[in-house]
Amino acid sequence: MRNLKFLCLFLLTRLSSVLVVQTWFVPDEYWQSLEVSHRLSFGYGYLTWEWFEGIRSIIYPAVFCIPYKILAYLDLDSRQALIYVPRVIQALFSGWVEWSFMKETKSVLNGSQVSWFVLLELGNYFLYYVTSRTLANTLEMNLILLGISNFLSQCKGSFLLCVMISCYIRPTSAPIWLPFLLHLFQQEKRWIFSKTFLKVVLKCSLVLGTVLGLDSWWYGKLVLVPVQFLLFNVVNDLSQFYGEHSWHWYFTNALPSLMGPTLIPLVFTFSNKKTSNFIGSKVITVQLSALLYILCHSFVGHKEIRFLTPIIPLLNFLAAIKLQTLKWRKTFLVLFCTWNISLMWYLSVRHQRGVLDATNFIGLFVNPEDKVLYLMPCHSTPLYSHLHVNASLQFLTCPPNLQHLKHYIDEADRFYENPSKWLVDNPSWALAKYVVIFDALLDSISSHLDSNGFHLIRNFFHADMDQGRVGRRVLVFKRE
Repeated sequence: MRNLKFLCLFLLTRLSSVLVVQTWFVPDEYWQSLEVSHRLSFGYGYLTWEWFEGIRSIIYPAVFCIPYKILAYLDLDSRQALIYVPRVIQALFSGWVEWSFMKETKSVLNGSQVSWFVLLELGNYFLYYVTSRTLANTLEMNLILLGISNFLSQCKGSFLLCVMISCYIRPTSAPIWLPFLLHLFQQEKRWIFSKTFLKVVLKCSLVLGTVLGLDSWWYGKLVLVPVQFLLFNVVNDLSQFYGEHSWHWYFTNALPSLMGPTLIPLVFTFSNKKTSNFIGSKVITVQLSALLYILCHSFVGHKEIRFLTPIIPLLNFLAAIKLQTLKWRKTFLVLFCTWNISLMWYLSVRHQRGVLDATNFIGLFVNPEDKVLYLMPCHSTPLYSHLHVNASLQFLTCPPNLQHLKHYIDEADRFYENPSKWLVDNPSWALAKYVVIFDALLDSISSHLDSNGFHLIRNFFHADMDQGRVGRRVLVFKRE
């Protein structure tokens, strides 16, 4: 009965985020999942350059094709349904996986520590912010937690299957599995040479062949997505085109931002000398996995805070071990609640909401014969997955320098170098019925908008501070 209550708690908390979270986070939430799903399901939609270079697996977007097709068959494929149904599915999956992980931690934690873990997990503002988002990082976290749950429950076959799937879809998860695999192979040497292990290998091979076949069908040729992904992001390091941070950024910036007050008991857990050796301690295995994951990611130039999403539950698990013995638990609880509730509200309800509000507004009026022009940093809004109309949607593109050209400048950078000149050189922009911009751009192009008959019809709050090209408000203009 207690487990059932915890399951309801996890599911309801994650489902609540579907309604509460009304803000934009990163483009990949839509462009690497729902936009592709919409293209597969309805025959129209935009595909970014990644889907021509073979560095993304079609598996995750294909999952959302199932509800999309069902909704279409029942004639229930409204804009709101297409927006919220995938998020509900992702939220339910996240909640169930986190509950499964919590349930299996009882083999390592005592009752008090499990309760602390539940508080840290459900109270973490960032997990609340992302666990209902259709991000590959959220899926990666789900697969990792599912795999570790099977590891703790001694379901070795299911554990290896989760390892294989997560490494295929997100090769970035590989470092986290190394300590677990070493632990398993040290403890289960006989099992590795058994018929049962051979059956597991055959099952994993069958699943691998299936996903490889689906990806090859999608790309129209044999494609090894994990290999292409690693070549692009690690070997060639082309991901640095989207920004770089110093090697210590995850330790000095990302972790403190993600964990807040939880970082204090977490540090104490890592410095605990009473833990037994690596082979005998599952806690040490988790510690090494989290540390190795961060270290490996630290050597890649392009870093984002969301890349640490998969290890946040592991860090909460480790922090819960020490919290039970802290003398200032009440003080910690006050700090924890203040930190997470304030950030949970601000990021989920206020910060960066304008682009979604503007998209929902346009969705009320846009018709198939209309053209919508987004003069914003590339991928600033979702497209067909939220509008669900086969209109002409144009935005500024920003693919990396795939041809290794000298002095390469993408379309978005060319536009922002001289917006007025870009509009003069591309006169077809004036054929748009709607133009969407950030207020930071208005002074540069207002004369062009006026002279071509555009007038402001809506002004949406987006953020409290200017962020370079991203302003505080989103403006929607209409041509009469």
